[in-house]
Amino acid sequence: MMNHIDKHRRPLVALQQACIPHYRRCLYEKLGSDRRFRFVVFADPSADVPFLPLAEAPRHCKFEGAAQHFIRLPFGLSLSWQPTAVRAVVRNRPDVVIAQGSPYDLTAWALTLVGRFLGLPVLLWTHGLQGEESGLKWTVRAWLYRLSRGLLLYGDHAKQLLISKGLAADRLHVIYNSLDDCEQAAVSQRITPEECEAFRRSIGIDSHERLICFTGRLQPVKGLPWLLRALNIVVRQGKNIHFVIVGDGSERPILESLAEELGLTRLVHFLGAVYDESRIGLVLSASDLAVVPSGAGLSVMHALAYGTPVLLHDDIQDHFPEWEAVKEGETGWFYRNGDLSDCAQKIIDALFPSPRKPAMAAACRVMIDHRYNTATHAELFVEAITKYCPLTSPSGTEQPLSDAIQRAGPIEHSTR
Repeated sequence: MMNHIDKHRRPLVALQQACIPHYRRCLYEKLGSDRRFRFVVFADPSADVPFLPLAEAPRHCKFEGAAQHFIRLPFGLSLSWQPTAVRAVVRNRPDVVIAQGSPYDLTAWALTLVGRFLGLPVLLWTHGLQGEESGLKWTVRAWLYRLSRGLLLYGDHAKQLLISKGLAADRLHVIYNSLDDCEQAAVSQRITPEECEAFRRSIGIDSHERLICFTGRLQPVKGLPWLLRALNIVVRQGKNIHFVIVGDGSERPILESLAEELGLTRLVHFLGAVYDESRIGLVLSASDLAVVPSGAGLSVMHALAYGTPVLLHDDIQDHFPEWEAVKEGETGWFYRNGDLSDCAQKIIDALFPSPRKPAMAAACRVMIDHRYNTATHAELFVEAITKYCPLTSPSGTEQPLSDAIQRAGPIEHSTR
């Protein structure tokens, strides 16, 4: 049963997350400044994965530390558990609970069960599905999803897959994702063509050479050694392309060794971990193309914000939901997964005889301005919450919802 909402107070929303990554800062500040709700965030003050910088506690949200505990299982599986968050929800009875919706998070199971018992609406913030899933894995995931009142999803593709699995469409809310687009827009406006040329010269790029880039943690899931081999094919065809890598991680020694083995040391530039948006923005602005060989996610949005098209492979279940921002021939391209020659040819087509970036930069930025930005992300977030916790005006009438969904609209996508 829906909690009674006192029209003279703002409803309380409890938000449980593993931690608060640095890229979530702007979203939480936007949510916290929304006068329609009060937010309390439960998160571990420490990162749950290596090489992940965290944001400071949100300024406009109440923050309570909720340490994660891990239960190690066979076959490399691990379950996480944040009992502090569960106890707080039972004690405080918020109007809406939003939990991190992973089947491997015992906190999500506990909160959805508590919500059922206490009559609290619990929503799961989750990737949902990116590809077909069946058997025991889907059965367990489906149980969790059906225990919740609804799902907050990152993309339209996941929604369609879940509908095909029998979940009700009116319980599936696409809220997309965002970085700090306001800061990125300000940085982009400050960067001049002369600064881009100076950066390219600083790493030894001649006028007839091109530059591709990667930003993100250097993890096995990203498939960067594979990209170096594709780059080697391009170079052997007489096309000099430099590759700048922004990020750090366990794969760096492997990549450095492989670059030397392939004779690409002069063309591959490791900048390490960079968190200064002005510096990252300069690299992305100066690049002709961003390539994410696998596990594409936030790096897609980052590149598009600076008008740089993105190249991905076409096996979408291998990516995170942000792949949907890539539209063939408009904001980027897809190559055949596992096909080094096709990847190399797509890189050549995007960069020679002249880069296609100038003709695509506007569409790249529009994708961010229209859909993947903090204002739309926060408004869709609140829109979903409002369905389960209706807001009332001083007169007692329900407030109209925003038009954020209509502004964002569904994504029309094709990988080929």
